[in-house]
Amino acid sequence: MRTIPSRPWAVVSAFAAVAWAFFLLPPQQAVWSGAGAPAWLAALDHSPVYEGLRAWLVSAGASDFYLVFGAAASVSFALIWFATGPAFARFGWSGRVLGWIILAGAPITVLSYTNHPVDAPLHRLWGAEGVALLLIGVWALVVAVLAPRDGSVPVWERLLLVVTLPVIVGSTVLLTYWPHGSLVGLGLVAVAFAAWGRRTDERG
Repeated sequence: MRTIPSRPWAVVSAFAAVAWAFFLLPPQQAVWSGAGAPAWLAALDHSPVYEGLRAWLVSAGASDFYLVFGAAASVSFALIWFATGPAFARFGWSGRVLGWIILAGAPITVLSYTNHPVDAPLHRLWGAEGVALLLIGVWALVVAVLAPRDGSVPVWERLLLVVTLPVIVGSTVLLTYWPHGSLVGLGLVAVAFAAWGRRTDERG
């Protein structure tokens, strides 16, 4: 029975996942799109916090900003997995598989960005986090279909699982970049489950 984290910490973790993905978005979009970045993201990217952060990274010998701000998104995958564990475990094996897929998104993201150079040994993994996000959305639909229909699963939970993929796609389009924008949407789904979803350690 998955009882960790407690509900308050689950909510904090889910919100942290959203905030971290959004924080990383402006500098990541800037290095990816350059002058083609959306104006509002470019404006955020020019704020002192990012200028200072980039200066610190250069001084630390980490000048590949695409790698740094990209791989760092893996933290949001891990936080979402941590936050949703007790809620997803209630769905049985399919819910646990959903959690494993979300957690797998963390190392996949690191491997993807680490191997973004054309001459990297595992360059074919570049962009694999996008496949992981799609798999999360598709498997959430499977969980919704397989969930018990005896009244133990609230209707809103089933519906939220059904719309997880559209939420991921919609947040990607709205925020113009994946996985960071996608993780904002997925993180908000996690917030709902963390705050109000039934848990394995609760009755009724």
